[in-house]
Amino acid sequence: MTIDDVARPATVQEAVASLKRRPDAILWAGGTLLMSDPSCIPADRLVSIVDIGRLPELAGIHRTERYVEVGAAVTLASLLALPKPALLGPLAMAAAAVGTASVRNLATLGGTIACRNRFMSCFAALSCMDAAVELRDPRGVRWHGIHKLVGPGNRPAFPEASMLTRVRLPHLSWDAVVVRALGDPPYPHPDASTFAACARIEQGVLADLRVAVSGRILVRDRSLEMTLAGRRLPLSRREIGSFSSDMAASALALSIPPDISSRLEAYVSAFLDHPEEYAL
Repeated sequence: MTIDDVARPATVQEAVASLKRRPDAILWAGGTLLMSDPSCIPADRLVSIVDIGRLPELAGIHRTERYVEVGAAVTLASLLALPKPALLGPLAMAAAAVGTASVRNLATLGGTIACRNRFMSCFAALSCMDAAVELRDPRGVRWHGIHKLVGPGNRPAFPEASMLTRVRLPHLSWDAVVVRALGDPPYPHPDASTFAACARIEQGVLADLRVAVSGRILVRDRSLEMTLAGRRLPLSRREIGSFSSDMAASALALSIPPDISSRLEAYVSAFLDHPEEYAL
């Protein structure tokens, strides 16, 4: 990496002004992604860095009755240190699986979302949670559902010259949650992927089901999830097999390698067959 210049803004407004001058600038907070994956750094041009890791506006965590609002520069370790981290459901499980304790002390929630060349491991969990993100650019401030960051072909579409400032995590109660690596290649291998699933069960009925895969692309099919909503547990072998194979077919259609798609089918089947084994 050849650095052209480094900006150290004192406020979010100054950071946005830096992006207006250099729309291709790279935002740097914890730096773990940029230091571990060379493919995230352009090799064909000089790089401008905007250091946002110490901006107090990005370091806050606020709770309401409906959601937790987290600044983009909050570290994964800080998330896991919150009282009752299980309230974060799949995100807490995904964050705990990232690297080592020293990596989690540096890696930020914003960094797991704003990568432009892949969806990081926490993205599958955030997709299942239907999180929202606050983006700022020279035109102003906007809130979007996290799937706004998913573009054509279900590939990353984080907008240029934009800055992620906050993440809103709905308070949802999950009875069963699983997050695990999907396949053998570890990150930063391009085929490294993460599987996340969560379910809410009410009086023996599957009230809500969410399943996602994050990697080079995002796999999530809400219409398919809805086919099992309201079904009484335990699901039949036919219901489980049909859903699992349809999920794998969706992944294949999005160019997920066949071996990983097959493993996805097995993971989904195991989750649906015995959701009680994945109780929080």
